[in-house]
Amino acid sequence: MSFLRRYGPWAVVLGASEGLGQAFAHALAERGLSVVVCARRHEALRRVADEIAHRHGVATHPVQLDLADSAFLSVLSELTDGLDIGLVVYNGAAAYLGPLEDQSVDSIQSIVAVNCLGPALVCHHFGRRFLRNGRGGIVLMGSAAGLAGSAYNAAYAASKAFDIVLGESLWSEWRSKGVDVLSVIGPAIDTPNFRSMTPRGGKGLPTPLPPVLVANEVFDALGSTPSFVPGLEVRQMLAQLGGLPRRQQVEALSAAQAPLADGSPTSHG
Repeated sequence: MSFLRRYGPWAVVLGASEGLGQAFAHALAERGLSVVVCARRHEALRRVADEIAHRHGVATHPVQLDLADSAFLSVLSELTDGLDIGLVVYNGAAAYLGPLEDQSVDSIQSIVAVNCLGPALVCHHFGRRFLRNGRGGIVLMGSAAGLAGSAYNAAYAASKAFDIVLGESLWSEWRSKGVDVLSVIGPAIDTPNFRSMTPRGGKGLPTPLPPVLVANEVFDALGSTPSFVPGLEVRQMLAQLGGLPRRQQVEALSAAQAPLADGSPTSHG
């Protein structure tokens, strides 16, 4: 079955105003799907929608919403229940890098709302719909930060562990019913958010992958595995990390985060 027949005719991309979310939306349009693009920033979102429609000749529908808002799913449902949605990409994320004791309560609550509650609600809402149809797919954008604990990244790392396990669990639960779920263990990706958090020169940090490469590798992997790491070198590196004792994994990830630990602000798509 073709990608379009299995996951079309419409897809939803949450966190689509720039960077990886924008690349996800373009990659889906290249595969023939019409795309609902969602984010907080209306003007940026409108530009993405117009560009996709012009470049790929598919229908687009921009939806302005905030994944930290408790009513976001009601807004999304109202505007998509009339569309034949076959695929959802949850790319929005809230982040904070720095000592936990310096993190605000609002930031912690935002991370839990956007990175944990949001994906669970989206899986519940669209998963039931896909199960009734006997087909569909969900992509949850996780992070390598969720593979082990990390100093200066506690709440975010924990939330990404939640995403990885949520997606893998639903992959096992739903795959025999025609619904594919994929947890993406995201590497460093060359996005505006990554560049804004990275010290000048990026000494000691991995080379970020192009968003287009990540998006296409993810969609090629959808339906074949419960979780996926984009980038061959990253996959090899994380495989080596996974073979270490747990203490060494935590120490390695903590050392990798230390250059970034400057109390960066929260963002969510």
